[in-house]
Amino acid sequence: MNDTPKCSEAVARLHLKKAIAGLVKACPMSIDNPSLCPLHPVRKKGRTLRTRWLDALTVEDMAYIADYHKVCLKWQEAGCP
Repeated sequence: MNDTPKCSEAVARLHLKKAIAGLVKACPMSIDNPSLCPLHPVRKKGRTLRTRWLDALTVEDMAYIADYHKVCLKWQEAGCP
C-alpha cells in the first residue's frame, strides 16, 4: 500500500502554477525563446494573455510543462542541443 499523502487538486494547481509561471515568461536557459519549446508561442503573447492561458491549463497540462522543462534542463546541463 502506498502511504504517500495525496494533495488536493487545488493545492497541486497552486504549486504547479507557481513552478511554471516563470517559464511562461522566459526560458531560464537561454536569452532567446527557443522555437522547439512548447511555450514558444505563449511567450510571444502579452502578460494578460499569458496569465489567461496559464489559468486555463489543467493540472495535467501544468505537470507536463513542469516535467518537460525538468528534462530540458538536464539535457542543457549535459551539453545537448
